[in-house]
Amino acid sequence: MKSVLVTVLLSISVFMLLTAAPSFAQETSGQILGRLGKLSADNRQKALVERARNEKEVMFYSSLQVVDADAYVKAFNKRYPFIKVNIYRISGQKQVLMIQTEHNAGKHSFDITNASAAQAFGIKKTGALDPYQSPERQYFSTAHKDKEGYFTPTYIVPVVLGYNTNMVKRADAPKRYEDLLEPKWKANMILDVEEFPWFAVLLKHYGREKGLEFMRRLARQEILLGRGRTTQAQLISAGERAIGIALNSSSVLEFKTRGAPIDWTMLDPYYAKPNMLMLARHAPHPHAAALLIDWTLSEEGQALLASLGYVVARKGVKQTVPALLEKESFLADPDFIGPILEDTGKDFRSVFTGGR
Repeated sequence: MKSVLVTVLLSISVFMLLTAAPSFAQETSGQILGRLGKLSADNRQKALVERARNEKEVMFYSSLQVVDADAYVKAFNKRYPFIKVNIYRISGQKQVLMIQTEHNAGKHSFDITNASAAQAFGIKKTGALDPYQSPERQYFSTAHKDKEGYFTPTYIVPVVLGYNTNMVKRADAPKRYEDLLEPKWKANMILDVEEFPWFAVLLKHYGREKGLEFMRRLARQEILLGRGRTTQAQLISAGERAIGIALNSSSVLEFKTRGAPIDWTMLDPYYAKPNMLMLARHAPHPHAAALLIDWTLSEEGQALLASLGYVVARKGVKQTVPALLEKESFLADPDFIGPILEDTGKDFRSVFTGGR
C-alpha cells in the first residue's frame, strides 16, 4: 500500500512539473523579437512581415480617440493590409487594473498598449510589459526614451498656461509662475484637481521647501479646482475664469481652432507629458505588434499623428504647431513621475484640498 502511495505521489509530482514547465520556458515577446535584431535591416523587415502575415492580427489597448484611431488604422493598413488591427479603447486607471487582472490570471490578450506616464509606470509594475528596442527609437532623443526599451512616446502633450483673450491681453498674461501670486488673479484661475505632474515638476524646479511654500501661497489665491483638461479649456473659453494654470496644449488648440477666445503661453519650467507606446510581455502576435510599433514610431506614422493634431517627439517631423517645440521641455516620463506619484498626490491634496 505504501509503495502504491509513493508511486502515485511521484506521478502527480512529475505531472505537475511537466505541465508547469512550459510557463517557465515560454519565450517573452522581447526575446522573440530580440533574435531578429541580429539580422540585417532588410532581412529583419522581411522576417517580421512574413511572420506577421501568418499572425494576421494585432490587439491594441489604446487611449487614442475613436476618430483618430480610425485614421491611424487606415494609414497603417495602407502599408500592411494583411494585418487586422483590433483596437480596444481604454485609458486611465481602468487600463492599469484591466491589464493587471489579465496578467495575474495568465490571460494574454493584448499585444501593444499606449498610456500616460503614470499609467505606463503602473502597467510596467504589473510585469505585463517587455522591452523592445525598435530600430525607429534611434530617431528619438535620449530624453524621450528609457534605456531599457520599455517606453517610447506615441506623442507628447506640452503643458501650457491658457487664458481668455477677452479677459487678458497677451502682453498682460503671466510670464512666470510667480506672477500668478498677484492680487489681480485671485479667484480668477482654474487648476485640475489631479495635476500631480505639474506639482512634481515645480517642486523639482524650485526645490521641495521653496516649492511647497510657493504652492501654499498659490492655494490662497482661491483657485477653482476642476477635473478634466478639456472641460477646463471650455470654462476658460466661456469666461468662467481668466486663466487655466496648467492646460494640455491639445485642448487649448482645439478650442482656439474653433474660434473660441483662448490662447496660450509657456512658463518656466516648461514641461510635457508623454503618452508611451509599450509591448506586452506575452503578446499573442509579437511580430505584428513589432510592425505596428515600428510603423507608429516611423516618420510616416509620426507624420500621420502630427497631421491629426498631436505633438510628436520624433526628430525631423513637421509639426502642426511648431511653436510648442521652439523651447525645450522637460519630459515628465514614467521614471520621473511613477516613483513619486503617491507622495506627490498627498502633498498636492494637503496644499489644495486640505488633504481630501
